[in-house]
Formats: sequence, structure tokens, C-alpha cells
Amino acid sequence: MTKYILIAKDNKYKNKLEFESDDLSEVVANLEIFLKGGGFFFEGVLDIHTGKVETNAMHHVYTNEDDDDDTGRQSQETS
Repeated sequence: MTKYILIAKDNKYKNKLEFESDDLSEVVANLEIFLKGGGFFFEGVLDIHTGKVETNAMHHVYTNEDDDDDTGRQSQETS
């Protein structure tokens, strides 16, 4: 299994995340956690677009049926 160590240093601040994974979706999910832990704020989730919608334990893709109210959640687009 591949081990990843992500480190960001800025003056007295240090953000470090270590994890092991051979699954691309887990690596991308951990990269998102690392970026948010480092103070980056963004809407949505990081994703690798493969042409089909996939979910993992950290993310749920909302469909139009899930969106009963207008709360600004991301909807799944179909082609």
C-alpha cells in the first residue's frame, strides 16, 4: 500500500496529514481534507471526472429527487 505524507508549513503553523491508500478516490478525499485543514475554503468536493458519478464514504451526490428544498446543494447532472 502506498503511504502519503502531506505537509504545509507557514511560520509557526504546520499542517500534516499521513495516510495509506491504493485507491484514487481515497487519495483525492484525503487531499480535500488536507486543503481544508490548511485553511482553503471552497464549495463542492474535489473529484476526478471519469464520465460517471461515483460516491464514497465521505461524499454523497444529491440527485434532483433528493433536493426537496432549495438549499443550494449540488445536484447530479445527467447526460
